[in-house]
Amino acid sequence: MKSVALLDGGLGQEIYRRATTVTSLLWSVAVMREQPELVTDVHVDFIRAGARTLTLNTYAATPTRLAREGIGDEIEAIHRKAFEVLQRAIEITGANVDIAGCLPPLVGSYRGQPARSFDDLKAEYDTLVKLQPGADVFLIETMTNILEAKAACAAASESGKPFGVAFRLETDGNLRSGETLAQAVEAAKAFAPTAIMLNCCDPEVLSKAMPELAVLYPCTGGYANAFKTVEPMAGGALVDALEARPDISPEAYAVQVRQWLDDGARVVGGCCEITPEHIRHLADALSGDFELVRFSQLAGAVDQP
Repeated sequence: MKSVALLDGGLGQEIYRRATTVTSLLWSVAVMREQPELVTDVHVDFIRAGARTLTLNTYAATPTRLAREGIGDEIEAIHRKAFEVLQRAIEITGANVDIAGCLPPLVGSYRGQPARSFDDLKAEYDTLVKLQPGADVFLIETMTNILEAKAACAAASESGKPFGVAFRLETDGNLRSGETLAQAVEAAKAFAPTAIMLNCCDPEVLSKAMPELAVLYPCTGGYANAFKTVEPMAGGALVDALEARPDISPEAYAVQVRQWLDDGARVVGGCCEITPEHIRHLADALSGDFELVRFSQLAGAVDQP
């Protein structure tokens, strides 16, 4: 039976959506500073839905973003809190899951080529790796350019832990930087990630690209968002300005994911607006045909038929 790593869904957006009184450029990190118990509740819901790998709530907690908001001195406390609230969820559920350290875009999502050097970017990712010592694996997410992805891969590979890197594609099939998927995979595979994936794309974009990705790397995956468009946020707006697509129901999303698996994916889950209900339906729909595993288990599973 084919092993498939099942991630959680859109953690940050689910937290932010439930915290109706919080509005912030720091997104779900701002919620965690005020309502940490809400973050635990969301983790619990994703675990009970069937997710085998849970990501820390630190997507917006990069040194660059925290410094910009005037709370750079809180970075260690924020990362400790992210571990605490996830560990509490694991204790509540008694689940055997991976904790995934988060290595996100350093400035913000949906940006182009950064005006920074590789060494500068790598140093910031090194800091993030050191701040997440309890992680079982690392997930590099929403990469929109090769330079930043290479810096994150270099930092993650030096941790000695399994890691995956996920690129976001635009509707033309390229990264926002203009670089192609083939170029991105060629650059990332030099660091031997456990998986090279696509995330935070429209489901249709991901479905179109998955056959190509599966040819380019032996272990691939994908997890889409369900926003109508991300362009307001790409221009610097709050995530509050974005709207969810009503047509991406749990059932509709599962159909898309099944196609990715048929095309060769080994890692699936969800990005923004993919809820615990989506993951629950996905786990139920896939459990009869696939062995759902933790991301860390893929290292020994990718060569199995």
